[in-house]
Amino acid sequence: MIPQIILDRLDRVRRTEKSVRLAWGVGRSLALAVVALLAVGLLDWTIDLWVDTPGGLRALLLLAQLALWGAAAWLLVIRPFLAPWADRDVALWVEDRTPGLGHRLITAVQLNRPDADTKGMSAELMAAVTRQAEEQARAEDYAAKVDRRRWQASDRWLGAGVAIALLCAAAAPSTAGALLARAFLADVDIPRSVAIEPVELERVRPSGEETTLKFKVAAKDVADGWTGAVRVEPDGRGPDWYPLALESRAADGAIFAAKIPGGSVDFSYRARLRDGRTRRLARIDYEPRPVVQRIEATLILPAYVGLRPDNQPYERPLARGEVAGPKGASAKVFIKAQKAVVKAEIELLGRAEAADAAPSRRLPLTISGDGTEASGVFDLRADESTYRVHVEDKHGFANATPPKRGVNIVAAEPPRVTLLPERFSLPGEEGLSEDSELDGAPIPLGSAVRIAYYASHAYGLDRARLSYRVIKAAQAFAEAAPSTADWSRLPLGEVKETAESGPFDVRKGVFKNSGFRDQAEFHPLPTPDPMRVPGRLEGGGCFDFQTRAIPGLAAGDQVEFHIEVFARDPDLAGDPGRSETRLKAFVTQPQFVDWVLQTLRHESRIRQLETRQRGVFAPEGADR
Repeated sequence: MIPQIILDRLDRVRRTEKSVRLAWGVGRSLALAVVALLAVGLLDWTIDLWVDTPGGLRALLLLAQLALWGAAAWLLVIRPFLAPWADRDVALWVEDRTPGLGHRLITAVQLNRPDADTKGMSAELMAAVTRQAEEQARAEDYAAKVDRRRWQASDRWLGAGVAIALLCAAAAPSTAGALLARAFLADVDIPRSVAIEPVELERVRPSGEETTLKFKVAAKDVADGWTGAVRVEPDGRGPDWYPLALESRAADGAIFAAKIPGGSVDFSYRARLRDGRTRRLARIDYEPRPVVQRIEATLILPAYVGLRPDNQPYERPLARGEVAGPKGASAKVFIKAQKAVVKAEIELLGRAEAADAAPSRRLPLTISGDGTEASGVFDLRADESTYRVHVEDKHGFANATPPKRGVNIVAAEPPRVTLLPERFSLPGEEGLSEDSELDGAPIPLGSAVRIAYYASHAYGLDRARLSYRVIKAAQAFAEAAPSTADWSRLPLGEVKETAESGPFDVRKGVFKNSGFRDQAEFHPLPTPDPMRVPGRLEGGGCFDFQTRAIPGLAAGDQVEFHIEVFARDPDLAGDPGRSETRLKAFVTQPQFVDWVLQTLRHESRIRQLETRQRGVFAPEGADR
C-alpha cells in the first residue's frame, strides 16, 4: 500500500493545481465574454448610427456569443477542472519539479499499488525506497511547487474585464445598459446625444415639385454649424444623399431641413445628424397634380330669344371656351381633366382685378362620369371679364396653373336692315326677275312705291315699321335738318308662311309663290331646326307704300323713307335698326312714262355696247 503521507501530499498537489486551473480558466473566460460583449455592442452602436441593426444579425451575434462562451467554459474551465489526474501522474509532475527525489516518489507510488507487479524484486529494497519517499514527503510540501502566478494572471484578466465593464457603465450608463439589453435581443433603442424625428408631412406629394424634408432635433446644445445628411432611397434605384442643415430654432429644439429636387419616383428616406438618426423609415409617394386638358363653353341664350320645343333655352357653342354673349345670357362650361378630381369650380374675376387677385365669385361645378369631367353654369355680368377653372384631387392637390378664358357681354346692337333693289313687272311677267330691277324710278302722283327690305339680328327680330316724311318742293333746298317730328311711322303687319305661299325668299322679300301684286309687309323666318336654332333671326318684306293718302302732294315734292326693325332684346325696345334712307320724287304720269322710256333706251344701248365688246375680244374663228 502507498503510504498515507504520500497520498496526502499528492492529493494536496492535485487540489491546489485544480484550484489554480479553475481560477485561471474562469478569469480568462469572463474577460473573453466582456470583450465579446463589447465588440458586439460597438458593432450594434455603429450600425445603428444609420439603420436599425437587423434582427437577424442581432440573433446571429447572440448565438455566436453563446457559442464562444460555451467553448471558453468548456476549454478553459470545465475540461481542465474535470480532467483526471492519477497519483502516478501527480508523482511524475512532482518528480519533474523536484530533481532531488531521484525517482524515489514515483517508484514508491508504482511499487505500492495493489496491482503492482513486484515479482523478482527485493522486498527489503522496496521497503527502503518507500521509507525514503515517506521521509522526503514529510520534510517537503509538494503543493508549493504549483505555479500560483496563474492566480494573479486570472485576477488581472478578471479585473481587466470588470474594469472595462465599469468604465463603459460609468462613461455612458444608459448606452451601456441599452447595448447590454440589445445583445440579448431586448427591443430598446440606443440612447443618443442627438434625437431627431421627421416633421410630419403629407405622405403624398405633387410630382415634379421640390420637396422640403424637415426634422425636429433635440440636443443639449445645437450649434449653427451642425450639418447632417438625408439618405433618399427611390424605388428601384440606388440611394441618393442630400445635405441637412439648420433652418430654424424653437423653444423645444431646432428644425433641420433638406431640399429634395422634384421627381416622379416614390422614395423612402431617413436622416442622420451627428450620432442621432431617425428611428423610422419615412416615405414620400408622388402623385401628379390635376390638369384641365379641355374646356368647352356653350352660350345659353336669354329667354326673349325663344325656347325650344322642350321649353329649354337655346344654346350656342363657343370657340375655345371664350364666353361672349348678350346681357341676360348664361354660359355652360364643360371641363375634362387628366385624372379624377373631387372638387371643381369656376372662379370669376372682375375687370380691374389682377391675374392673381381673389375672385369675385366662386361657382362649384358638378363632377360626373369617372371624376374626370365636370360642368356648371354661370350668368354673365358686366363687371367680370375673366373666368378660370380650379380643380383639386383627393389629396387636395390643385392644378398649378388654372386655365383662364375671357368673359364678355356683347354690347346690344340694333338689327341690320337693308333696302332691296327696286323692281317693276315686265309685260306678261307674273313674278319678279333680276331684270326687273329699276333703281331711282320717280313716283307718279297717286301711285304706290314698292319697298322691299332684308333684316337680321343675332338674337331675334320683333316687329317692323315704315318711317317716312314728305319734303315739299319749296323745302328741297332748305339748309336746316328736318326734325324727328316731321317723320310719320306706319307699323308693318307680320305675315305667316303658308303651304300656298311657299318659303320666303329673303333676297327679294317675297314668298316663292308670290305674284307681283302679292305683298308681305314683315315676315321673320322660322327656325330650320327647332331644337338647335331659334327662329326670327332673319326676315324681311316687300309691300306697296300707298302715297295717294298723303294730302297736298304735287309734282316736284319728294318723299324720304326708311325701314325700322326692332329686336327682341328688351334693352333695344326704343332703339330699332334702320335701313338706309331712300328719296323719291313725285312726277306726273307723262313725266313718269318719259322717264321709263329714256331709262329703257339707256339700258338697251348698254346691252348693245356689251355685245359689241364681247365680239371684239372673242377669239379668231369663233362664231360672232
